Amino acid sequence: MVQVNDQGETFGAWLLAQRDRDGLVGQLVDGAKADRRFPRNGSPEDIRKHLSAMQAEGDLFEAVDEAETDWLSY
Repeated sequence: MVQVNDQGETFGAWLLAQRDRDGLVGQLVDGAKADRRFPRNGSPEDIRKHLSAMQAEGDLFEAVDEAETDWLSY
């Protein structure tokens, strides 16, 4: 089952639509846009698994946590 927010958006799709974000979330968005294998319709957990497989820095996991809170509030 695909997890969506109240607007019917998957986390991955919502994240890719975030423009002009500052800080770590902005870095996460920029990296996601450049990554062909980024799980575009993925859940926050899918994104964490992807980052783990890519051996991403710990700060990006914090960015996922922050972005997940924002995504759920929409």
